[in-house]
Amino acid sequence: MKNVKNDQISQIIDLIFTIRRLMHGKNEDKKKCAVPFLHLIALRYISENSPSMKDFADFLAITPPSATSLIDTLIKVGLVERHEDENDRRSVKITISKAGEKYFKDGTDKMAIRMRESLEKLEDAEQKELARILAKLINNLS
Repeated sequence: MKNVKNDQISQIIDLIFTIRRLMHGKNEDKKKCAVPFLHLIALRYISENSPSMKDFADFLAITPPSATSLIDTLIKVGLVERHEDENDRRSVKITISKAGEKYFKDGTDKMAIRMRESLEKLEDAEQKELARILAKLINNLS
């Protein structure tokens, strides 16, 4: 019985990853939906928290050098800014720029449209059940 449950869990995990990939855009739609999901997650966190580099790395569960690389990329394209603390030059805060706010809004709008189009194909009862299950998962992870 345990193998059946593990197989179901593996299937659910695969489905979640597949849905995430498809929500971002199919290969032929990449030019229409060229906003990397990681950038949206990063920009949302930065806009809500103005984190230090350490906090940012901890949030994404990545190493500080990986966080620095991601932030450098976002700075290079003008989506975020680095601000040194006047009292402690070792402390750096990251903030979202005006261009980053627009990029985030446009990207999440595109993602929301794709998600809505897909979710509208479910019947009302299926939508309610999916919402109930997702809320339960979130509560268990919190």
